[in-house]
Amino acid sequence: MDLRNFSDGSPSFEGSSKKPSPLIAIIFFVLLAALGLFMGISGFFKENISLDDAFNNMETGKCVSGVPDYGANHPNFEYTHKIGFIPLLNEYYYLILSDDMQKGLLVRADKDFGDNFDSSDYTNISGTEIKGNVKSTSRKVQENFSGMDYRMVNNTCYIDLLSTKMNIRWLIIGIYNVLALVCAAVNIKKNGVGGSPSTALGKVIAAVLVIGAMYCTYLLVGMIVQI
Repeated sequence: MDLRNFSDGSPSFEGSSKKPSPLIAIIFFVLLAALGLFMGISGFFKENISLDDAFNNMETGKCVSGVPDYGANHPNFEYTHKIGFIPLLNEYYYLILSDDMQKGLLVRADKDFGDNFDSSDYTNISGTEIKGNVKSTSRKVQENFSGMDYRMVNNTCYIDLLSTKMNIRWLIIGIYNVLALVCAAVNIKKNGVGGSPSTALGKVIAAVLVIGAMYCTYLLVGMIVQI
């Protein structure tokens, strides 16, 4: 703190403002990077079981693969995730059946998954193979697939055919935050805490990171509502 202008008998006080610490932001980036990398990598290393085994006993934490003999040619259940009144994304659930049509499993897939099955006898006309991690169903899904009409269906868990896509998105979030940490460290070293990039390249990188942050935020919100 400096004391200035004593000539008129009224000293003025001039203090330097304290720059905010980047510690909280760094911790936030580290946590997001760790979460994204963990969720993304671990999603690819689930224990594999066959579809036939899944019809007999399916548990969460496994990865199911196989060719279903029968399946619905349209979503058996779909609903929209919203933030307030703003639609965020849609989920589509289908039934697949065992070869004797006595057991059923739920799968979450994209909107066009039903095109693989015949509309009259529900046979697998495309020979499509499914693969996905087993996850617990939400209360809303369980309620929809309960009752006498779905007595042969395991409604406590489902095969997520979107799991590979979700694993990749988690990895994108993790890798982005690692890169953001590296860029932030380089900027702090060159320009100090709170300093802006001084070169054209640095400013371009900063702009790309801002756009990446917006995209990763969108991905993160979507991932959280689908867990």
